[in-house]
Amino acid sequence: MPAPTTSPHVTTAPADRPSRRRIAITATIMLAWILSDGAEFAVAQTASYPTRPVRLVVPFEPGGSTDVTARLVAKKLSERLGQNFYIENRAGAGGNLGTALVAKAAPDGYTLLWANVAPVAINPHLYSRLPFNATKDFVPITLATVFPNVMVAKPSLPADSFAAFAGKAKTEFNELMYASAGIGSSTHLAAEWLNAALGTKWIHVPYKGGGPALMGVVSGQVDLYFSSVPAALPHVSTGRLKALATTGLVRDPALPDIPTVAEVGPRDFDVLNWNGLLAPTGTPQHIVDTLNRAAVEVLASPELKELLLQQGALPQPMTQAEFTGYIGKESEKWARLVRTLNAKIE
Repeated sequence: MPAPTTSPHVTTAPADRPSRRRIAITATIMLAWILSDGAEFAVAQTASYPTRPVRLVVPFEPGGSTDVTARLVAKKLSERLGQNFYIENRAGAGGNLGTALVAKAAPDGYTLLWANVAPVAINPHLYSRLPFNATKDFVPITLATVFPNVMVAKPSLPADSFAAFAGKAKTEFNELMYASAGIGSSTHLAAEWLNAALGTKWIHVPYKGGGPALMGVVSGQVDLYFSSVPAALPHVSTGRLKALATTGLVRDPALPDIPTVAEVGPRDFDVLNWNGLLAPTGTPQHIVDTLNRAAVEVLASPELKELLLQQGALPQPMTQAEFTGYIGKESEKWARLVRTLNAKIE
């Protein structure tokens, strides 16, 4: 019998080949699975932040109003997000050192800045060089608190109201000595703004921080100081200091009988110290959103609001977009004042 012939090539019968339609269905299922898995991963990533302690850098000394408000908010954020938000004070150069530290930190949500008006909105216009760019190096999260200062004077100053003080400014108070928390601080520029508006020639005495500056007035070494309200209140209540005016556009709830500077003049006098949360640029948006929601929630809680009000700080939570706009307006305001006063720090 002849040997059976065999083909050198093995081919797949048409019935065994996967159809194009079956391939398309399989690809669609796989793509849906990938997309679903990716979405679940993103949700899990959002829900998992934070998974370890978060460092909140305060660019000023312990014990001041910026530090105290940071500690109150950090405690509530720790409770709300289930991880410790701990304070690290990095003082120096008017807040620039601590601010620069956060600007260079990894943008992972685990190093945040308890931002202050001075390094963020004033110093960029005051210093010829800074180790950070306040606009480009940070992403805003939310404004947290605002608080006006109070203009205090030593008891022997012969004026019991701001109106009386302003009326005697050029005669009896032309060459007063005023304290500040440091060159370029908001306490320095606020005094210079009023000095220019009243046409007086006050002498600036810079101290190393708000505490020493306040004690300079209490001891009578200097005549005036624009103090934080909480720090000044004990001395005002005991008569060791006179409270003449506050620096916002509306009266401070802690000093309802004390007028604002703007009530007498200049009308546009508006000097608010403020704090808020910033993160390094590049921080993932889902982390920024998580922090914003948590911060807005805790700042709206009656318990924290009461604690902050006791410190003279008014809670002012904002959306990310609102805080971005607020920083821009504050920066423009201080830029104008710095140019008007021809103030500069090399």
